[in-house]
Amino acid sequence: MDAGVRIALEDVSYSFGKGALEKQILFDIGTRIQGGEIVILTGPSGSGKTTLLTLIGALRAAQTGSVRVLGQELLSAKEKSLIKVRRKIGYIFQSHNLLDSLTISQNVQMALQLGDVKGRNDKQRVAAVLQRVGLAEHEHKFPAELSGGQKQRAGIARALVNRPQIVLADEPTASLDKQSGRAVVELIQDLAREDGSAVILVTHDNRILDVADRILHLEDGHMKSLSEVVSEGTSRMLNLLEKHDPNAANYLAAFSFALARIAYADGKVSDSERDEMRRILHEVAKLEAAEVDFIMEMSMMQRRAKAGIDNRINNPAFDNERAEHFIDSLYAIAQADGVASSEELIEIESIAAEFGLTPNASSEPGSALDTNQRRDN
Repeated sequence: MDAGVRIALEDVSYSFGKGALEKQILFDIGTRIQGGEIVILTGPSGSGKTTLLTLIGALRAAQTGSVRVLGQELLSAKEKSLIKVRRKIGYIFQSHNLLDSLTISQNVQMALQLGDVKGRNDKQRVAAVLQRVGLAEHEHKFPAELSGGQKQRAGIARALVNRPQIVLADEPTASLDKQSGRAVVELIQDLAREDGSAVILVTHDNRILDVADRILHLEDGHMKSLSEVVSEGTSRMLNLLEKHDPNAANYLAAFSFALARIAYADGKVSDSERDEMRRILHEVAKLEAAEVDFIMEMSMMQRRAKAGIDNRINNPAFDNERAEHFIDSLYAIAQADGVASSEELIEIESIAAEFGLTPNASSEPGSALDTNQRRDN
């Protein structure tokens, strides 16, 4: 196995129960994950995400196929070998699982003890990781004295204090508000890359898809490529839009994908860009909040997949009013966070060229960015 590969799965299947009660959860799963790579695992509830995570984490015995983690084959591995692998993995769960009777510093230090990490600098390591997660001044507090976001940060510190080679995070933002959830995921991203850890992050949260190097999707126990997910989702998206306005469905789909391209142009989607995209889609398409969220998710995933999309979407019908609003909206996304980066402006020109539009057609004050506003990050 390549030295850089931390996780290698081949033909992994898993079932619960026996005989007539047996139910297969995973079917022939295969993938490889490198050190320093951040992989997001998506899929509906019951699709097998958590089961797969526990197999990789040596928390559940593998049944068939090959599960190689840090060079160790877990299939039929002895408990001593499994324990050795577990000590090199950091686990982050939806619930922080802190012990209320211990201070934050003690909670984190306990991970060193359980990980059999011994040394005279334990206190320094704990202090350093708490500093990294922004909890240095709270180290002597008890969990009850912290906010939800701070508790989750403490959970991250505990998971990372051993400098694990793999980080497994199961719905780490589910119990957090938008701002705290985003901050927690970016923290996992930054710290994991600093330490060269491979990260698998299970989530239903489409707000954080942009932090991933790669997105894997599980559905009914089968691994699907992002391109397959986007293709199926695009068809559902067009059907949804056609129910609202058959004459504008193709335009609205192209419009949604274009907005997502601008939001992603500089490699990171800010909350202000996401909120502006949500506002524009609601006002233009008159969709319900849940429908807007679905279309945003599909648009973001399509951008990440860089997949080919339906020809009808590539050729929407533009009249003058639509063309002007289309370009204005792209600039609105670009300036949503207060500054339009060069990457965003280049992407606007690229999209306009693809659809035969002129970026400067809507350059009046208030409708798009003027020359002085079009500055680099």
